[in-house]
Amino acid sequence: MRIGIIGFGNMGSAIYEGIVEEKIFKKKDIFIYEIDKEKVKNLNLNICESNKDLVEKSQLIIIAVKPNDAKNVLEEIKSSLSPEKILVSIMAGIKIKKIEKIVGKNIPVIRIMPNLNVKVKSGIIAYCSNKYGRRYENLIEKIFSSVGMVFKLNENKFDTITAISGSGPGFLFYIAEEFKKICIEKGISEKISKDLVTYLFYGTGKMIFQTKKEIEELKEQVCSPKGTTIAGLSVFEKVKFGNLLRKVVEAAEKRSKEISES
Repeated sequence: MRIGIIGFGNMGSAIYEGIVEEKIFKKKDIFIYEIDKEKVKNLNLNICESNKDLVEKSQLIIIAVKPNDAKNVLEEIKSSLSPEKILVSIMAGIKIKKIEKIVGKNIPVIRIMPNLNVKVKSGIIAYCSNKYGRRYENLIEKIFSSVGMVFKLNENKFDTITAISGSGPGFLFYIAEEFKKICIEKGISEKISKDLVTYLFYGTGKMIFQTKKEIEELKEQVCSPKGTTIAGLSVFEKVKFGNLLRKVVEAAEKRSKEISES
């Protein structure tokens, strides 16, 4: 099978690297089209002349462009699509029915919602498909498991997963940034502050992942009676941090719905 990737930004390039490194497909069977020629300049890739050229050479087409470019790309390639080709979209907020409206309802379409962590092969990848795409779901799981955890999800939950796993890294980066600022304000050097916060998040995530214990249980292990963690957590409780976090997620979810309906 030949694979085509339209768009070679953060997501497109990460998916390409995962497929190649995990030897899911051979490099010679993967084709790329990127409108910004500087991004792929001097790279040893199978570069296509246009989106249409890529579709004609590929059986599975991954569209990894910005949502604003969705209509133009789909209009350009629709005449080259057929029921034998598989269309995979990672365009945030673009529903399957919107894709079908442009390319036709008899084309296998699979919608993917990955997050930025695919760049370090620790991504969260949700997917759903139309009725023609269901027969290819095992293939999709094989391809995308090269860059993270993959699971099937009803499309009506995609706005929620976009807000949590899609935007979640940005929220956690924000908290990490604030921890770093506090360290510096308390007189710790910038380098040590960055290293400290980096390892704090890395080690905490590793604890959750490797111990397989419930998050609530791990939290309790850090909380000595009348200790420092309890003192800090009491502030979270007073300011109702849980409610604040819920509002953050709901704001992102609302924006995702607005994009989907536009």
